[in-house]
Amino acid sequence: MKTALVSLNSVWEDKVTNLDEVAKRLAYLKWKQVDYAIFPEMTLTGFSVNNLSLAERVEDSETIKAFQNLAKEYEINIIFGLITTCEDKICNTCCAVNSDGQVASSYNKIHLFSYGDEHQLFNKGNSIESIPWEGGWGLSICFDLRFPELYQKLSEENLIIVNIANWPRQRISHWETLLRARAIENQSFIIGVNRVGIDDNDLEYEESSYIFSPEGTAIVPEFVDRDVKIFDINIQHAVDYRTKFPVKRDRQPMLYKTFYEER
Repeated sequence: MKTALVSLNSVWEDKVTNLDEVAKRLAYLKWKQVDYAIFPEMTLTGFSVNNLSLAERVEDSETIKAFQNLAKEYEINIIFGLITTCEDKICNTCCAVNSDGQVASSYNKIHLFSYGDEHQLFNKGNSIESIPWEGGWGLSICFDLRFPELYQKLSEENLIIVNIANWPRQRISHWETLLRARAIENQSFIIGVNRVGIDDNDLEYEESSYIFSPEGTAIVPEFVDRDVKIFDINIQHAVDYRTKFPVKRDRQPMLYKTFYEER
């Protein structure tokens, strides 16, 4: 399956400009015959956590509608991020749409980045979400990457786990290390898509979108063009590796549960 990671330089809180850039990338990716395209966290706004006006209701979101139309027009499955309304606050959401323009899944970020004040206006998600695409695709967002329990659960039914992020350059070594670790410990393909550029908080980002194999090896893209990397993922590789080296059969989930209950 041909999968493109787009390390978009999101213009701060400018949905129109960013959507235009997204459309240009998708037109190009259709020409490259890509099956899946993945964009960074808060794709059309950047990591803005204080502007409530950026949030959209899922049921009538203009951003989701726009991505649905683009997915259908260019016949590409797309994963992207946006800010949605969520009870009395808002949510950091990862959404997936099929190539036929239908919403396939939607995930609200569980682990909020309190260090960056995300918890002040945002509500944390309370459910684990996956996409019923080939091999199963689990969803996660940025700071989630530091919490391995989420990935253990996602890997039970998914051979691919995606993390869309705005992960600053100053901690980029953590990003790469944690992506690799999540791949190794879960024997899954781990896809990390990070933005580039400098945002309005003066945070700098560097190109660091990766796919790690179930063994933890960084997969070499088949094609690279500026902020786009195209990979070919063979799902059977994860199936074969889990069969050959069945790590998960030695886990002790009931014992781990006891540890938490005793705290």
